[in-house]
Amino acid sequence: MKPLARAYDALIHGMAWLAGALLALMFLAIVIDVVLRNLGWQSSAHLFTFTEYALLMVPCFGGPWLVRERGHVFVEVGLNALPDAARRKAVVAIGLLCIAVCLVLAWYGVEVTVRNYLKNDIDMRSFDAPRWLLVVCIPISFFFMATEFARHLWRGEDLLGSMVDSAGDMSAADR
Repeated sequence: MKPLARAYDALIHGMAWLAGALLALMFLAIVIDVVLRNLGWQSSAHLFTFTEYALLMVPCFGGPWLVRERGHVFVEVGLNALPDAARRKAVVAIGLLCIAVCLVLAWYGVEVTVRNYLKNDIDMRSFDAPRWLLVVCIPISFFFMATEFARHLWRGEDLLGSMVDSAGDMSAADR
């Protein structure tokens, strides 16, 4: 099981690195585009198209890692107002809801990807690309985000990173 876990961890980290690389390339593409325009030259339409595609792929590739590192957005004001027992139940309920939403979005993403593949849909911009190839990152991303939320619950961690002991109590440092 260890090799599988290591491969999964490498995949999640690889996706995060890819998101970071795409972000850096987007920055570079925008700088090049602005410089060319300010010099009075025509910028390549490929730069704009790449940036559009990367805007979809960056959150998809980075999302599972953000869930793992608890970098996702959450509001804890309501949770902190609850008594400990209710807070623990709410955290589990929120985790289960996050898993359910991610799995529904992954399922829908699979349907869209398969439909685009079967219809041979093409995204026509400055270069033509099979649409399924552009949207396949959506179901992959949401499936791995669901997996990461499930791992948090399986380990007894709440969404804020606090550990719940076997009796269901938060550690003293988390209260």
